[in-house]
This record gives sequence, structure tokens and C-alpha cells, in this order.
Amino acid sequence: MANLRTLSSKERKKVLEQLEKQYGCDTKFLKQYVFLFQEKRKRYFIVNEDVLELDLEKLPVDSLGLYLCGLMGNGELRLSIEGSQLLGPKSKKNILEIDEKEFFDWIRGVDIEKETEREGFVIIKHKKDFCGAGKPVLNEKTGTTVIHNYVPKTRYVRSKD
Repeated sequence: MANLRTLSSKERKKVLEQLEKQYGCDTKFLKQYVFLFQEKRKRYFIVNEDVLELDLEKLPVDSLGLYLCGLMGNGELRLSIEGSQLLGPKSKKNILEIDEKEFFDWIRGVDIEKETEREGFVIIKHKKDFCGAGKPVLNEKTGTTVIHNYVPKTRYVRSKD
């Protein structure tokens, strides 16, 4: 488990506080999990504490558990798709609702043009589904806001319909 380290309770508390600050969510349910940090890619994972009873030093483990969020250079946390699905229903701010057309663009990896006053990372929501995180960026040329899509290429939907 050379690529992952277990966070101390102080570090874990800091991550939970940042999630609460950014998304206005109740993170009490996450306290039952152990938080792991992947230094190289700056990612946080959560696992059940029983997993740590395994002798992971004998296994070539690159990642473990559920990828919750990534730590960005400015200290913000960008939720993974699964992270948005876990925290989205419990969040009260920085949720951006998209319509049907925008949803189909989003799952195909397209940045979507959408006016919003939100800053920083937002949770993308379509109807009752949470679809990951994006970041509103002002396009200087057109003066419109574009929501930067962070859906990995390997998870794009490729069909046309």
C-alpha cells in the first residue's frame, strides 16, 4: 500500500470540514470510514476499517476503496462521480441543475454553457441523479460561463442517442 496512506483523525476532520464548507453537506455518515490519501494523484479514498486488517504490504495495491474526491492546487475538493452521488443528496449548496440536453452533453464529456453565479466546484444534478462535479469558468471571448467537465474519458457515453 505504498501509494496510499491513512489520514490521521486531524487530517480527516480537515477534509470533512472542507466538504461541509464547499457543499453545505452533513458528513457525519462519513465518520465511520477510514480515509486514505494517494499522494501522487492527490486523491482521497474511503474504506471500511475492516479492510485495514488485511496485510496489504504483500499485495500490489494502487488504489483501495471508493474514490471520494481530489485535492486541487487551491485547496478545493473536487468530487468524483461516486462522491457526488454520496454527498449530493446531503448537500445544500453549490448544486447546479442541468436540463436533458445538457445532461446528454455532460455524460459525453462536453463542457456545457450555463449561466451561474456559483464559484468553485459544483455538484452537477439532473433530475434526481448526481453526475459528478464541474467548475464554472468565464469564457473571455464570448462572455459566457462554461461548466468545465471532469468526467474521465473512459466513462464517456459514446452512443449518439
